[in-house]
Amino acid sequence: MPEPIHIIDPTQTETRPAIEPAEYPLPVVPEWDDLLKRASQVAKLIDRHLDYEERGRRLLPNERLMPIGLCPEQRVNMVTDILATSGS
Repeated sequence: MPEPIHIIDPTQTETRPAIEPAEYPLPVVPEWDDLLKRASQVAKLIDRHLDYEERGRRLLPNERLMPIGLCPEQRVNMVTDILATSGS
């Protein structure tokens, strides 16, 4: 026998009072400046690795090396450096 379907009457639901925030704009990420600084450092490190690897290759003037273009050993080196500098 199928289970009965319970219908909720919208008039019986309890309404909660609205909570007003203490400050505007709302602080979404409290440590935003620290995260931004760390992300900038990681981006610089990735760019340095890619620039170093580009120097050893013959690329067209409008070509850029992407992380997917690195061999597994180069990717491991890059990720190891990122983890070492980010403290994760």
